[in-house]
Amino acid sequence: MENKLYDELFGAGEYFAAGFFKSPDRSRFYRFSQAYRCLFENMKLPQYDGGPLYPCGYRYPETLAVMPDYSYTFGVNFAMLRKKGLSENVVNAIGEECVLLSAPGGIHTVAGAGYTHSIPYYERVLAEGFEGYKKRIEVGCHGDFADGLLELVSGIETLVSRAVAMLERENADPRLVNALKKVPMNRAESFYEALLCWNFVFYIDGCDNPGRLDSGLFPYYEADTSVGAEDAEALLRAFFVNVDVNNGWSSALGPDYNELTVCALRAVKGIRRPSMELRVCGRLPEELADAVIDGIRSGSGNPTFFNEELYMKALADRFPEIPQSDLLRLNGGGCTETMLAGISNVGSLDAGINLLYILYDFMREKLRDCRTFEEFYGLFVERARKETLAVLDDVSRWRAMRAIYRPQPIRTLLTDDCIERGLDFNNGGARHSWSIINIAGVVNCIESLIAIRKIIYEDKSCRSDEFVRRLEDGDAVLSGLIKKCPHYGVDDKTIDNFAAGFVGKIWSFADLRRTDSGEKFVFSSIQFDSFVRAGKCVGATPDGRRACEPLADSLSPIFGRDSKGATAMLSSVAGLPLAMALGTPVVNMRLAKNAVSESLLPLVYGFFKKGGMQLQVNVISKDDMLDALVHPENHENLIVRVAGYSEYFNRLSPEHKMQIIARTEFDIM
Repeated sequence: MENKLYDELFGAGEYFAAGFFKSPDRSRFYRFSQAYRCLFENMKLPQYDGGPLYPCGYRYPETLAVMPDYSYTFGVNFAMLRKKGLSENVVNAIGEECVLLSAPGGIHTVAGAGYTHSIPYYERVLAEGFEGYKKRIEVGCHGDFADGLLELVSGIETLVSRAVAMLERENADPRLVNALKKVPMNRAESFYEALLCWNFVFYIDGCDNPGRLDSGLFPYYEADTSVGAEDAEALLRAFFVNVDVNNGWSSALGPDYNELTVCALRAVKGIRRPSMELRVCGRLPEELADAVIDGIRSGSGNPTFFNEELYMKALADRFPEIPQSDLLRLNGGGCTETMLAGISNVGSLDAGINLLYILYDFMREKLRDCRTFEEFYGLFVERARKETLAVLDDVSRWRAMRAIYRPQPIRTLLTDDCIERGLDFNNGGARHSWSIINIAGVVNCIESLIAIRKIIYEDKSCRSDEFVRRLEDGDAVLSGLIKKCPHYGVDDKTIDNFAAGFVGKIWSFADLRRTDSGEKFVFSSIQFDSFVRAGKCVGATPDGRRACEPLADSLSPIFGRDSKGATAMLSSVAGLPLAMALGTPVVNMRLAKNAVSESLLPLVYGFFKKGGMQLQVNVISKDDMLDALVHPENHENLIVRVAGYSEYFNRLSPEHKMQIIARTEFDIM
């Protein structure tokens, strides 16, 4: 029956699925490798756009119902599959593969469900070419693992040959054709060959993260006297267009700044992706500072800022076993989730926890019975601990099952030390691995706990047994009392100290579990667009939220309550034990365009000096965004910073647009 499955799927143009069913008696690693080979050898190639790079355009044909997926190995569009008239045997066989592994999820509705972003070891492919990889496989690997990797490399080789033949038929630039005859199968020598190879690897990996471009490409740029800064910028821009059309993610810049750091910032202006993560080490050199200010003023949200010193310290504290040379490969993947480019497997994000939902549910159940705030607070923290550990246990089971059922041959090929260990990427092959868990609603809980303490237990303005009812009824008197409570985000040391103590307790739960294979858990706060939907399952809360309204945006204060200015807001955030959320504690700030030149970098430096880890800045005016609501056709290129990435304003949901508009705008300090 399995051969019939192969024949039927192949005939329907479902090459990835057909390859998987071609050799049913082999290991799953080999079968998924064969799936890639079948896809690369037979799929319709992306259309050539006449530019300097290939591949270009969208990575996979839109006719594929079953296709590779960098988080889950493969994804399925069952409606499309059935529309092709495939037999129930085929549909059921694919369905059974899906049933074998369900991503961790649940009631929390927070971003995080077994996502696994990654960054290939681009530099190694540039230095060795895939011919060099063949030799490593033949020397160090055995059995189905070796056979599968060689199948994969053969598929890549055929894909390159098909691309060359197509480009020759279309009379493409001979420089492009000749370079593709060399890379990625053989090592790159010129800057153009290096970037072309980098682009090719980006595509075969599924167009996830571009990686450490300035450091990885600079040796080729420095040695290539035929290319100048303008040429490099133009080539990088062509690459960024490819990243953008494929919804690619993040690229780290620095900490060893060079000419390509500036070129990359200039090249990405006006393009939403990739997210450029600038690793800040002290004061920036003048030319780089000018490029940063120019980039932020352009409105694309690039670059974001990372505190290099604090990230390095936090990584070394959390992972003392990792050598410094490996830590320097820091690059946030996906929406800035902390990983090490080319040498790590990071669950990013493996699951999300809606802390405000836990508080909301607990408050309705227990608040009326608690005689003191300390009693309520202690019991809530214990409930949060139990709920968190249940999620971590669920993720541990998920990762163990994934190691069995969802090998990742591409990532195994492109990540050190999978070949040397003879292990799949999802089964312990990568040199380093951990699991990132996304914690949402932290700021809402801070504000809610402050309100409960003051209104019920200090001022005794409302009895505990009537608080929830009045809250859910939208009682005007209670709403007025909540508004008068102290707020996080105004540099109130009493509130900030309470916030730091509470958050420290919550984030310390990461130390209480490891996965079944011994991997550590790392927490983050990266809500991107999920803070809107995460609020839909939560009723009215003591922070002043009404039922079903969005949560606070990552670790930024609730919009409108950061009323004492940007410095005060950032000071409150920096007071949190941010290194405990090493997965990345995202902070959004909106700055008036006229304030960027004078205030941006002093704010970044000051925030990082106080303990801030990450900052992303938006400068799009409220008037422009309001006009885009009415006349979207006039703002097709309007880009806003979300949380971990930028997005075209017109692509956001109506609710999310209003949340972006509601952000506090800070002017000159």
